[in-house]
Amino acid sequence: MSFTGFADELPKGTMVQNNAFWPDIDLAEFQEAYRLPGEYREALLADRMRLGMLWANKELAGFRARHVEAGRASLSEVPVDDGEMLGDLHPLVLQYVRAVCCHAKGLLLSDYATMLRKNDAQSDAKEAPETADRWFREALSALADMQGTMTIHVEAL
Repeated sequence: MSFTGFADELPKGTMVQNNAFWPDIDLAEFQEAYRLPGEYREALLADRMRLGMLWANKELAGFRARHVEAGRASLSEVPVDDGEMLGDLHPLVLQYVRAVCCHAKGLLLSDYATMLRKNDAQSDAKEAPETADRWFREALSALADMQGTMTIHVEAL
């Protein structure tokens, strides 16, 4: 239990449902792996996860269409070289989950500034726009990895 009275962690198996092709994602695993504070309510985490899914699904619409047309009902059915499998973990599923979670974390960082704190207690490192942008870039990188394309980051001088 945190100082705010909220539970520190969600129970395992709190799944956010996706469509049939893309995998569902466990909110507790997201919270643990991406070091999200217990102050985030389950409803907020689920909402940002769904927004991340919608974003990734839209970005990967052509990828999905090609594989559905080829008779694959889910991402885990997309063939990969045996050497790419990590035990029973499909690399494309891992990259998809990474993309969604990174995008969701970027969205959550903007919410952190308004949660249960006074101005003098703000965490500039967690709330800086550059921090959220970093997570959005990570999400784009994961999508590029899935599709075998490159990402190029350009900054204005």
